[in-house]
Amino acid sequence: MIAPAPLLNSGASTPEQREAMVIRPIEPAIRLSKWTVASMLLALWATLGCTMPIAEFPTTETPESPPTAADPATLLPSLSPAALQQREAELTERIDSEYALAGVGKILNLGKPIDPELEEFRLVWAEQDPAISPFLGTWVRDWDLMPYDFMTVLPSAVPGQVCLVRYRQMETETVPFETFTTPPEFSVGLVRDGQLLGRDLQTTTSLIRLAPATDYVPYDTELLGTLEADGTLRLLASQQPPTLDPAWDAGLVEQINTYGCSMTAAPLANSTME
Repeated sequence: MIAPAPLLNSGASTPEQREAMVIRPIEPAIRLSKWTVASMLLALWATLGCTMPIAEFPTTETPESPPTAADPATLLPSLSPAALQQREAELTERIDSEYALAGVGKILNLGKPIDPELEEFRLVWAEQDPAISPFLGTWVRDWDLMPYDFMTVLPSAVPGQVCLVRYRQMETETVPFETFTTPPEFSVGLVRDGQLLGRDLQTTTSLIRLAPATDYVPYDTELLGTLEADGTLRLLASQQPPTLDPAWDAGLVEQINTYGCSMTAAPLANSTME
């Protein structure tokens, strides 16, 4: 059996020598412990510094501007009862005349079949803003002689308000059968008492007609009569839900957004019409 080594040198003869011999081997251990603790504290500080949240500087965000409401003073006035009655009769004659021409083969592809997606789109909007719902959609006249008319009516977040984008396809005056498309024109409209009033057109729910299928137009067609600022009556047919054409330039899209119009716009609960 091996005996443990003596802690004290047997050659020490005085208490001071023996005490010095006991203390000297312990001092390096004490210094090592201090460095170890310092290293541990440094590691803990680094860990906390990486995990503690960093205070963020306050940021000032510009709130999104509310949509602009149309100024009624810039729009055409409402139709009087007498003027409306006259226009309703004129539209009836126009529809009968064009269907008669279709019956003898002088007009082909009159109107479009009613689009179920457009009907569904309007039903959704009828719950939110019933006044504008009947007018929403893409309306087209691309039968008979040019010019062809195209009109998109978009819903707005402002109750009773719509955005209109209109353009025409026309023949050039110089080259036979060559056509061109006019730049799309933006305007905003308000619906009051069933009348849609814009800057350059008027229409009303009584100028929306459902034409049933016939032997020569074998589908139901929804037709709309619009009154231009110069008094001209135009006839268009509904085609599909309103869409934002990717070809429209940024300036036009900005105008549409300014008046709160889009495919997903929702009426503002605190908005009221004057």
